[in-house]
This record gives sequence, C-alpha cells and structure tokens, in this order.
Amino acid sequence: MPSPRFLIGLVLVLVVCVATAYVLTQRGKDDPGTTTTAQPITVTCLGGSEKKELMADPEVRQLLKDRYGLTVVFNPLGSYDQVQLSADELAKKKADCLWPSSASAQNVFEKLHPGAYPQYRAENLLQSPEVVYAGPQGTDALIKAGIVTQRDNRYFIVDMKKLLLDHVLKRTTWESLGATKLRGPIAVSSTDAAKSNSGFTMAQLQLNIIATDNAFEAPSLAQARKVLGTVRAVYDAQGLQAAGSDTGFQQWLTQGAEFHSPLYAGYENQLIQLMAQPGVDSASVLTNVRVLYPEPTIYSDHPILALNDNAIRFQDAMKDPQLQGIAWRKYGFRSVQLGVSKVADFPKLPLAENIRTTQPPNAEVTLALLACVSESKCS
Repeated sequence: MPSPRFLIGLVLVLVVCVATAYVLTQRGKDDPGTTTTAQPITVTCLGGSEKKELMADPEVRQLLKDRYGLTVVFNPLGSYDQVQLSADELAKKKADCLWPSSASAQNVFEKLHPGAYPQYRAENLLQSPEVVYAGPQGTDALIKAGIVTQRDNRYFIVDMKKLLLDHVLKRTTWESLGATKLRGPIAVSSTDAAKSNSGFTMAQLQLNIIATDNAFEAPSLAQARKVLGTVRAVYDAQGLQAAGSDTGFQQWLTQGAEFHSPLYAGYENQLIQLMAQPGVDSASVLTNVRVLYPEPTIYSDHPILALNDNAIRFQDAMKDPQLQGIAWRKYGFRSVQLGVSKVADFPKLPLAENIRTTQPPNAEVTLALLACVSESKCS
C-alpha cells in the first residue's frame, strides 16, 4: 500500500498539472497569435463602402482567420440598396449578412422581410456621427452669423434650423455673409441621398428640422409628407453627387475642399481614417478642413444583420476588443463598447467628446423620404 507521503505528493502533482493546464488555456484565449479550433468558414457580407478599408485591413483579416476561423468576403453596396433586396436577390448574391450604415436601414430591412430569416439577428457594433466638413473661410463666416460656435477648439453648428431655413432654402450667398472668396448659394453638399447613407442621413436630419418645431424630435409620417417637397428641393439644388461615402469625401478634398463645396456632410470617421494613414501631413489637412458638429446630429449606426448562423459567428467575432480598437484607431469608427473610443487618442484632431443627437425617423417615414429623393414621389 502506498505511503501517506507518496499519496500526498501524487495529489500535489495532479493539482499542479490541472492549474498549469488552466493557466495555459486562459493565456491561449488572450493570445492574438492563437489559432482557433473552430471549423473554417467563409462569410459573404454586403456592406457600406465606408467599411471597405476596414474589412480589407490585413491585421483584421488575419485576426478573423486565426482567432475565429473566418474569411469574410465584403462586397460594398449602398445601405438602402442592400436592405431593399428581395430574398431571392440576396440568395443569388450568396449574402450571409448585411452591414448597412444606419439603424434606419435596419428598420427598413425588418419591415420588408418580416420572418423571412428564422436565424436573423441584428446587432450594432460600430458608430460614427454625421458631421459637416467646412473650410476656414466658411466656418468664420458662420461664426459671425451666429450659426456656428467654437468650444475648446471644437466647432458646433448650434443653429441648424437657421442655417437651413434662412440660408439654404432662401439660397442666400456666401458673399452676403462676408465670405468674399467663396461663391454661390449656401448649401450643404453630400453624397447622393438616394444611394449613400451619409447623404441620406443628412436628408433625415434636414427633414427632422424642417418638419417639426423641435429638432430633437423625429417627424410623424403626416408631418413628413407636408415638407417632403422642400427636402427634395434641397436635394435637387446639389446637382451631381458622388454615389459612395468613401469616394465622396476624397473627391471633396482633392477638388478643393471648401472651394469645391463650402459645406460637405459626411462621417466623422472619414477624417480620422485619413489622418491615421502613414505619410499624411496632418498640419496641412487641418489648415484647410474644419469639423462642424450639428446640434443635434444623427449617429450613423453600423449594425450587422446576420441572416444565418455563419453570419452570427462573424457578428460575435467583431465584438473582439482588439478588432474594435483597430476600427477606432485606424478607421475612426466609434465603438459601442465603453472605453474603447477615446478622443484623446487623436490629440491633433478637434473631435467632440460629447455630442447632442436626435433619433432618425421610423421605417415608414424613412421609406417615404427614400421614395422622394430617389423617385420624386414626394406627395
């Protein structure tokens, strides 16, 4: 019979072995280099063009593959184009998930496809506020007019209603505000609201302001129908617009910034992504670009609409804190996880920590606005 001392030693060895195995397992979960044992799969996702660079990032692709066994085929498509595809069209495109750029687009999809996907799950993982890009001369003119104010080196459009009703709709000129080097009527340019979410989000914000007495209130369908023609007139006045958010912002910068369009609606993340690129002269960019935060603005959510279990696996993978950190530090998408997105990470950029927001309209109003800008059905 083994001695008590031998038995005690054997128990201690077993305890050490179990503890070591546990520690190694936990380390493996936290080690970015750990290879998953999950079955490798490929997920096809249709998503907004502003996320194209994020999903092409080598580090993101490697993390998804090594840690979660995922290869993601990302096909850019406008938010409202993707959510209005029929089930047959989605099947032809082999879509496992959609990744639009707004909660409104998600609501439209759910209204048009009730019960079509038993495994359907939607979850917002990234977000970016709608901002208005401007130049120094236009910004100074709006400050003198009492429409923009500066707080701690951050710029805020404190009177969007005055900007829209007294200037954009009345087509007053920049010269009338003292911006003598800027030409033409005051307008807020954007991507094509009929095709791109950044442009459509600005149209939603304009609708909220024009249709209601309170800019922090989304209009009812009855309120919206009374002013859709006015919103359409604002849309028409812009002329030819870029179809995608990523190309639209680049065109605005390369074609002269404020000398091309004194005010340009886009996402906050577009400037952050530009400034995070190697070799970009941040001082030169910030000499010509101002970020104006409308009060209120609308947050563009970026929900993943998972149509099956494979897409749910991708959805869960994108919650990874390391992936969320990359999305913020390299591409400017604010995380829905607390503590990930800190404006202090970009000390050279005048980013707002706290932003006043309003809610976008519901699905019925959104569809009516979409029909107005895309098909001229504004009655």
